[in-house]
Amino acid sequence: MQRRKCGNPHRPPKQHRPRQPAPAPIRRERRQSSTGVQLVEPVERARLTLHNTDPITGNEDTIYSLFYEFYRGYTIYSTFDGRCCLHGENGCIKLRGKFACFPDIEDAKALIKWFRREGYTSSDNVDRSVPKSEYLCLNRHEQPRSFTSSRPMQCVS
Repeated sequence: MQRRKCGNPHRPPKQHRPRQPAPAPIRRERRQSSTGVQLVEPVERARLTLHNTDPITGNEDTIYSLFYEFYRGYTIYSTFDGRCCLHGENGCIKLRGKFACFPDIEDAKALIKWFRREGYTSSDNVDRSVPKSEYLCLNRHEQPRSFTSSRPMQCVS
C-alpha cells in the first residue's frame, strides 16, 4: 500500500533554514600600484558582538567540546552553533575593553586579515584598537547609552 501524498505535487517542499543576519557591506580599499594606477580590492567588515566575559571559553566545562582552527598565527575557537572567539598568544582578543565574539568563522578571519594589514601579530596586546568602520557590532543596541540633553540641567531647590 502506498503512502498518501500531502501538499502540492507541483511544488517542491519548503526548505527551512535558520535565519542569519544580512552579510556586512563590502567596502572597497584603494591602493596605489607601482605603475600609478589605483587598484580596488574588496574588503569585508567583520560582524561581531562585544561581551564583558569571554562568552565561549569562559566556562572550563565547554572548552573540551570546542572546535578550533589555526589561522595566520591565531586560534579560532568555535561551538556547534557557529559562534567563534579569536585567541592570540596572550588570550582572547578584546575590542574597546570587551571580548569579541563572532557569529561565523569567516567574520573572525576578516578581522584577522585587517590585523595583518595593519601590522598586528598574534603576540601583540589582546586589547586592540580597531576603527568602528572596520567591524559591525551586532549587539550595540544592548550596550548602555549615555544620556545627553539639548538643554543644560538646572538645580531645583
